[in-house]
Amino acid sequence: MLVLEKKLDVLKRRLIYLSDIKGEIFGERIQTLENWLNNISERIYELSEEEVAEQLEKIATQISFYEKEAEQKLTPLDYVRIVRHPFRMTLKDILENVYDDYVELGGEEEYNIDPAVIAARATITRRIGKRVYTHQVMVIGHEKGHGEEFRNGGSAKPWGNEKALRFMQVAETEGIPIHTYIFTPGAYPIEDYPGAAQQIARNLYAMAGLRVPIISFISEGGSGGAEAIGLAD
Repeated sequence: MLVLEKKLDVLKRRLIYLSDIKGEIFGERIQTLENWLNNISERIYELSEEEVAEQLEKIATQISFYEKEAEQKLTPLDYVRIVRHPFRMTLKDILENVYDDYVELGGEEEYNIDPAVIAARATITRRIGKRVYTHQVMVIGHEKGHGEEFRNGGSAKPWGNEKALRFMQVAETEGIPIHTYIFTPGAYPIEDYPGAAQQIARNLYAMAGLRVPIISFISEGGSGGAEAIGLAD
């Protein structure tokens, strides 16, 4: 039954996500499925596992159908809602699920000098024939988090961009490639006296001359916040 409870929770989250993106189109249909899920949740220990599994499968099929329908009608505003949604994957999710191992540099969570920017030395392992090769990369990017206020929604401050540049230069010294991930609506709207524009310019100038490969992955790339780590090969 624990597996079914987890599946029930996943279906609820999928409905919330669909409602947040396309609620104006699927409002009544989503409400019907939500009521169905709530009814199952209230009676989950009264029904047999087979009955619960059968009903959840029907709901999952219906949600998948709505998701495919929504994908065909996405507007520019919908894309903005998607990249800014709290359920959207973050850089921490990518580090934990894509790379084989990683060590965060420059402080973690709220103890980071700028929690909106993450730098990590990550490991990628690949197999060619019978031989296994391990490569290190420097991963730098914006971290929106899943609603944590201290992340500032992935908006970097000048000292966050300075930290990004510092670890890019470390990667150049070590001769390892750089992966940058851009998840930002823009640089943090702070007064100009800390030198926000100047730091972005310093980053661009330095990145243009780095002697290691830079690959940039762009999700939401807004304004100078994206430019500060987005100059890539």
